[in-house]
Parts: sequence; C-alpha cells; structure tokens
Amino acid sequence: MNDTTQGVHRKSLGLTLKNNRDLILHSLMCSLGGFLGGYAVLCRGNLASAQTLNMIDIVLDMVGRNKYELFLRILALFLYIMGIELVEILSKKTQINLQRYSICVDMAGLLVLIMIPKEANVLVGVLPIFFILSTQWSVFHGVRGYNSATIFSTNNLRQTVLAINEYAFGRDRKELKKALYYINTLFWFNINIAFSYFAVKYFGIYASLFGFIYTVPALVITFMKDEKAKANISIEPYKEKIVC
Repeated sequence: MNDTTQGVHRKSLGLTLKNNRDLILHSLMCSLGGFLGGYAVLCRGNLASAQTLNMIDIVLDMVGRNKYELFLRILALFLYIMGIELVEILSKKTQINLQRYSICVDMAGLLVLIMIPKEANVLVGVLPIFFILSTQWSVFHGVRGYNSATIFSTNNLRQTVLAINEYAFGRDRKELKKALYYINTLFWFNINIAFSYFAVKYFGIYASLFGFIYTVPALVITFMKDEKAKANISIEPYKEKIVC
C-alpha cells in the first residue's frame, strides 16, 4: 500500500469518526453503564442503575424489617432523585455543558468508590453509583432521534425486538437502521458487564478505576463537539453577508 492510498484511508477514517462522534459517545456511555452495573452487582450485590428494587425494599422495610437499611435505601432514593434534579436545574439556570458535567460526575464517582472499604455495608458501597447513573441517565438517553438509556437495558431490548419485527414484516430500511442502533447499544452495554467480571475478579473494589477507559475519551469527544459548534458560529456571519 503506497503513501497516497494510506493517506486516503486515514482521511476516510477521520471523516467517519467525525460524522459518528455522537454515536461513539453514546456507545462509550453505554459501556460505562454496563461496567458500573456489573461492578455494583459483583462488588456489593446490588444493582444501583434503577430504583424499582430499591423502592420495593423501602416499602418492605417500612413494614417491619431493618430500620438502618430503610434509612440507607431512602438515602439511595434521595441521591438518585438529586442526580436527576441537578441536571434539570443546571439545564434551565446555566449554560454548562451537561455532557461534560455528567462525565465529570462519573470520574469523581469512580474515585469515591475506591475509598469505600470492602467490608462496608453493601448499600453504602453503591450509594455513589445511584447518583452517578441517575445523572448519566438524565443526560445521555439516546441520539439520532432514538430514546435509549445508557444505564439499563429493558427498553433497549424491547425496541430491538420491535424494530426487527417491523423490518421482517415490512422491509422498511428505517426499521433496520433502528434495530442496528439498539443492537449496538445492547452490545456495548453487555460486553462491558463481562469486562467488569474480570476487572472485579482481579482488582476488587479498585476495578472502578477502569471506568476511566470510557470517561477520558468521552470527555475528549465533548470538546471536539464544542470546537465544531464554534466553527459553525464563526462561519454564520459570512453566510449572512453572502445572502444579503
């Protein structure tokens, strides 16, 4: 392969990456969601991605079980709500880049997790994850017009099945594209659950640091997107002059 051909391939790869930055970022956050879900279950025996089980346990604790656990579960619910609420407040009251904010929350949480002793109460061990993932869910919930969470899989699985069925019966290319999008989402989520198994097996609670594999490139992409936005803004006045 000569230098010219290599240069063409590099340019083609660069263009592909630029055109798919949103999908790459989405896939990275799905990867982190799957990894942290696996980490929480393997290290602490609790899934901290959603509130369904936690709220069931709150009700059960209210009718006669462990009062200390009730307190911790209410605290977990509060942290989950606060993650959502802070994103809403920041979106309405500030100009902060919410994607960057969410990724920074992820990074801080990954560090906090290694500070919680292995012997700590299992709920205490996942409290940061409740806040991390509710924040992530509020910010990263799909791209390209598709609604897809990056922290759990139920709706993504449903949408995959529906899209495959629609394509099978109607041969609509849009449904095939939709199915491939959701398959991609499920793939990155679940492959990183598998990765979390080996990370936790060999590194224990310190496995959370592997989360930086996803957050660092994700953060870089948010700056790349900002540069693109700035470039568009700088070109706009010239477009107006040409029109006039």
